Amino acid sequence: MNSIVAEKLSIGYTIPILTDIFFKLGNGIHVLLGANGSGKTTLLKTIAGLIKPLNGKILVNNLEPYILKRKDAAKIIGYTWQNPYYGFIEARVIDEIKFILKTTGLEGDWEIVEILVDKSLYDRDPYTLSGGEAKRVSLASVLVADQPIWLLDEPFNELDYEGTLRLIEIIKRARKKNKLVIISTHLVTLIDNVKPDKYLLIKRNKELEIGDWKELDDDKLSNAGVLTRRIICGNHS
Repeated sequence: MNSIVAEKLSIGYTIPILTDIFFKLGNGIHVLLGANGSGKTTLLKTIAGLIKPLNGKILVNNLEPYILKRKDAAKIIGYTWQNPYYGFIEARVIDEIKFILKTTGLEGDWEIVEILVDKSLYDRDPYTLSGGEAKRVSLASVLVADQPIWLLDEPFNELDYEGTLRLIEIIKRARKKNKLVIISTHLVTLIDNVKPDKYLLIKRNKELEIGDWKELDDDKLSNAGVLTRRIICGNHS
């Protein structure tokens, strides 16, 4: 059983963005929502161990990710960047995908790569890819390691129709494999397709509300400054 536990957690860089957070998540698909600048990415990076908590504690499978060596953290947590070009370091797509496996010593799951990335891109320079192609490669270069916990920061950004369907397939596979997945997104209607378990909603007063996905209504979204299902679907009445 995977778990992420926050205990009196405060996050930020020099000034706290969110303070005194408490939550516990287990296996399943969980969605992180909030207005732009509310702290979604900062929270994911703190869970991934990329940022040290300002106060309190975050435990991922009973470990503090910030004190782990990066290669050890990468075996447990797959964090995908919002900007697909941010993490590229290799000259070829295939080498970019293989990098995390070389670093961690994991065999990985190449079916994830086959779903996301066309083989015709393998010899391309990642920086020559279109936004959608780069996004698929960026996702594959992390998720190929098949970690038990995935943190997906705005994973649908840049993706076209086909790319979106493939990512939804990957997320559904993650549920079947009993992973713990947190998805940060503003696309509420789209994420309904993966039938999430829990939502984490950063409200305007910087409090974090957690509940069952089926209980998340448009009023809660609107009050937090998040696009509602009604607006996205074009019904303004």
